[in-house]
Amino acid sequence: MDNKEILYEIALKYNTLKMYENTLEQMKKNGVGNEESLSKIEGEKNVAERELVELLNPNLSSEDTGIKNPSIEETKHCNAFVKALNDESKRGVYKELYDIRKNFFDNITKPVKDDSPVKYRDESKDVLKEAEYKKPTFADVQDKISNSQWISYSNFIVEFPKKEIDIDEWRVSNFYYRNKQNSSCSSNRCTNCGGELEIAVNDFAEKREDGTYNILAKTIKKLERTSKAHVLGNIYANIINNGGDLLYTMCFENCRFVGSDADGFTYDSVELRKVILKFDYDELHILAPNEELAPKEYR
Repeated sequence: MDNKEILYEIALKYNTLKMYENTLEQMKKNGVGNEESLSKIEGEKNVAERELVELLNPNLSSEDTGIKNPSIEETKHCNAFVKALNDESKRGVYKELYDIRKNFFDNITKPVKDDSPVKYRDESKDVLKEAEYKKPTFADVQDKISNSQWISYSNFIVEFPKKEIDIDEWRVSNFYYRNKQNSSCSSNRCTNCGGELEIAVNDFAEKREDGTYNILAKTIKKLERTSKAHVLGNIYANIINNGGDLLYTMCFENCRFVGSDADGFTYDSVELRKVILKFDYDELHILAPNEELAPKEYR
């Protein structure tokens, strides 16, 4: 790969990290998650930062090339590239340089000789002209994708009713929903009243600050003892863009726990174990960023 391609690859990695940071900002802005959960996802972000550093050439290290997996915060020993990103005076320049919406083919020019046909050519009078360098088609497509409000699979944050289900947002791996057809519904906000919701959660067990333990398996056993008619509350899925801004919210109203499904344990894999939580809900509402769920009598 040439320098432009390498720069583009680094930009992709860097902006993935920025999306992670922006998501954290959005969670804080909307009051999503408590201090403990935010602290944990901050730690996950730091891991992602170190992974970015691992992609960089160790020869760029300015002071100690022997440092392994330097942290972004360790400005004394981190490599020159990371230190520059952390420099307040240069941050604006690097932010513009590594903006994924910027097309790295824009500044490519190629001086060529004027080879227009002449009968007698005086090479001493050859002039250089700037080529009309056409950007590759995929670059044009990338521009349109980057500057459009497309919805990515990974751009979501799920909120549980925490009093009933103590699961942090960042532990959710994915979710899937299926609406039931009901043409008789008069609500203009619901989408085919009622349905089924499945949420995959990364299995966990942790000790709280007060000394008690929060164990997913224990939470599930508690949910299984409740009546299937018991309403747990609303589950929200905030859909965001790459900058962390809220695009819309999916509100699954009046969720009830139906059951769970999970694999066992095996020595054949080191992947995270996932547990699927299954719910029924009464209605699905799609809410704009400036919209809240209205009381039923006003729908």
